[in-house]
Amino acid sequence: MGVFRNTMTTIQKLLTITSLAAGVVFAQTQPADSASAAIDSSQAAVSNPENAPADSVAQNSTTTDTTAAAKNSAATDSTVAAAPDSLSTDTTAADSAAPKKPRNKITYAEYQAKVKKSAKKRSKTLHHGLTLADASYNDKSYGHMHHDVDWGNGLGMYYFYRRYFGNYLGVQGRAGALYRYSRWEFDYNSTDGKTDAGEKYTLVHNIDRKYHNFALDMPLTGKFGYHIKGTTTYLYTGLTLGLTKPIYEMVDTENRLYLYTKDKKLQKELELIEAEGKNPFPVYESHQTKRFFYMDDWEFNSWIGLGIESRLVSIEFQMFAIGGTSQNTNHRYNHIGHDSHPTWRVFLDFSIR
Repeated sequence: MGVFRNTMTTIQKLLTITSLAAGVVFAQTQPADSASAAIDSSQAAVSNPENAPADSVAQNSTTTDTTAAAKNSAATDSTVAAAPDSLSTDTTAADSAAPKKPRNKITYAEYQAKVKKSAKKRSKTLHHGLTLADASYNDKSYGHMHHDVDWGNGLGMYYFYRRYFGNYLGVQGRAGALYRYSRWEFDYNSTDGKTDAGEKYTLVHNIDRKYHNFALDMPLTGKFGYHIKGTTTYLYTGLTLGLTKPIYEMVDTENRLYLYTKDKKLQKELELIEAEGKNPFPVYESHQTKRFFYMDDWEFNSWIGLGIESRLVSIEFQMFAIGGTSQNTNHRYNHIGHDSHPTWRVFLDFSIR
């Protein structure tokens, strides 16, 4: 029994020692297993940050920040290098993304802009255009013929340009072609005489003359007036200085010689001759002259006028004031205030620009 007890005691001691040795060995092998588990948990945290422990996430964030900084730096460099292509790509993308307008359609804003532009255009006075003129040209003399004209007229067509200086002053120049026509009919002179029988008579020379004149006309008008607010209407008075260059003229002249007498005997003789168709009176003669004017043939004239202008149509009335000529063969007109035949003209302007 004693031996058995000693044997059991020895076995218990061996088991105790063996248990202690196993515990020591287990304690030494545990850190290696923990390190392996930590590595596994770090890998899991990288793949799934939400499941990572706090310490592991903090450790990995440092590494991640460093890596991200490097990547961002590289991305910035690549972005700078690729900026033009990127802008082009963005613009193209924006253009392709923008909605397209239907063909022949405009937006309301574009319509409003078009209306405003059209209204502004309508409110603007046009400065270029065409002028038509009608006139009463009444010569006070013609060459050496100092007689008032019986009837005169003129027609003209001009190009004009006008400009304003503020609300009150303006200027308008015209250049164009002018046709003038005038006619006279008057007794040029008379001569008293006697027949062989002592019968008294008077011979009267009557002239019927008309001319057709073609010329270039260049009037320049200075204006003083006022623009009516909110409109293109301009009321004004003007002073015109004109330069006329006659080019060509055709003159028709008819001469008639009449015989007048108060002697009864001579009157009876004339009646008998008239009945037989042998009376020579009135003696008739006609002729026509044509001529071109020289370079020193010029006419200078001035006019006083009143007018009203609008954007498209304007009208001006002018009266002849004073004038002169470089040669006696040129035309001189009756001025304003003449008894019966003052010279005047009307300009009708049509604006085209």
